[in-house]
Amino acid sequence: MKNARQRYNELSSHREQFLNVAYECAELTIPTLLMRNEGDALYNSFQTPWQSVGAKGVTTLSSKLMLGLLPPSTSFFKLQLDDSKLGVEIPAEAKSELDLSFAKIERMIMDSIAASTDRVQIFAALKHLVVTGNALLFMHKDGMKVYPLNRYVVERDGNGEVVEIVTKERVSKKLLGLPEIEEENSPNDDSLPVTILESRPCESSYFPISAVTANFTADLLPVASTSS
Repeated sequence: MKNARQRYNELSSHREQFLNVAYECAELTIPTLLMRNEGDALYNSFQTPWQSVGAKGVTTLSSKLMLGLLPPSTSFFKLQLDDSKLGVEIPAEAKSELDLSFAKIERMIMDSIAASTDRVQIFAALKHLVVTGNALLFMHKDGMKVYPLNRYVVERDGNGEVVEIVTKERVSKKLLGLPEIEEENSPNDDSLPVTILESRPCESSYFPISAVTANFTADLLPVASTSS
């Protein structure tokens, strides 16, 4: 059985052509959104586009999409009963009471979203969609996280359903509790990042989204199923 690094290297070869186009688009709009150099000297190869037209266009389009997905002070969803169930499985006189309960749940969900960083992460994912065309959203109990195109690979079956996702991220050695490096010619710095690759089968917490899909906006919602 292949480990996470082997699977990531194997699947990343199929991503290369899309990643090269994404790099070129990011260099003309927002270079820090997706950078070629992932080493310690990250900004040594930073290229300034010397114009702000692309960045303004990305921000404007992302803001418009954000207003459509998560309008401020307005619920973007509604909980309601199926009218065909009234009088059959649910007493008709309980409808008004259930509507009040649903409205309370809607307010609780909206308050939870407002108190979290979900809007920030979704806005970042939208910018990745506008510029690179792809992004990965990870929904955890502690919040939401965005993976850019150069930090994950996806394997799908013949129907387009996600089979496996391998993610890559760099974390500090202090967080992992790794021992110090004592070799003479090696840097002895606990703050140096370590690349972590994690492979897991498709879970409901992961949502690969692509701008080429007709319903990519629905993939951002936790109640939606994952689509290609």
